[in-house]
Amino acid sequence: MKVNLNINILIIVMLSAMILISGATNPAACGKKETLTFNTTALIMDFVENAPPKELVTGLRYPISLDIQNFGGYDIPPGKAQFYLSGLGENLRSVEFIMRNTNNLQKRTTFNEGGKERVFFAQNAEPWKNFPNPYNITMKMESCYEYGTVVQSTLCIGIKNGVCNIDEEKIVSNSNSPAPIQITSIKEEIQGNKLYIILNVENKGIGEIYYTNTNCDKLIQRDLNEKQKQNMFDINIETTERDILCTLQNSEAPYGSKQGLSGAATLGKITCVKVLTNEDTHAVPLQITLRYKYKEELSKTITILPS
Repeated sequence: MKVNLNINILIIVMLSAMILISGATNPAACGKKETLTFNTTALIMDFVENAPPKELVTGLRYPISLDIQNFGGYDIPPGKAQFYLSGLGENLRSVEFIMRNTNNLQKRTTFNEGGKERVFFAQNAEPWKNFPNPYNITMKMESCYEYGTVVQSTLCIGIKNGVCNIDEEKIVSNSNSPAPIQITSIKEEIQGNKLYIILNVENKGIGEIYYTNTNCDKLIQRDLNEKQKQNMFDINIETTERDILCTLQNSEAPYGSKQGLSGAATLGKITCVKVLTNEDTHAVPLQITLRYKYKEELSKTITILPS
């Protein structure tokens, strides 16, 4: 009787171990999902070291310059990135406060490190006021540039799962090109004879997004009309599937609602719909292009010393 009891205990222990091992090696058993990652880099900017230095002496001359490089996945043509310097007041002479890129800042690829340029606000900026004591200034640079995101995925069209799965997430980690604005989710669901396609668009960067027709000069001047274009972008949806309609906005003010595959949209959810027939379930390619203007800023504190 004791031997049989020991055998039963041994069998139970072995079965428990097998269940634990199966759960540890099978992600589905643990309910694990793929963790999505997004590359949100675009235009990288920083003041050049010692241009200007942290301390300036009244009467001497100093350069003020900015290094920029496109680390993202969208080209910036010449003149489409603007840079605004502020905070200096009248404390420095011979300074340009608005500059543009002159180079074609190509996107970064496996074979291209990304277009770059050095922007000069001043070659010989001169602190000319002779303060009795050291005087601190916070110098701010704001950028406003055209950018875009290209998203590639696949839709599953049909009334039920078949050669593809309707109910699975359509965005994976490499679906979006490197950019601050990302489509973080594309989901499909069937309601009656309609297939709903739901996109979720987010600003994953550290800056602010504005519509493509935003006037950067006016935006930097805090123009209220331009500020109202915040969180808007232009969207263009391409697919071989016919009769898909998305709820978007017109491209011009007052940006009223429209149905189509191109137009304006705001951050958040975008819903598209297709009326289904009895066609076989099939997969179709999907490409979405988002275009917008992106605003970022950085600052540096400098001290003007008496001569």
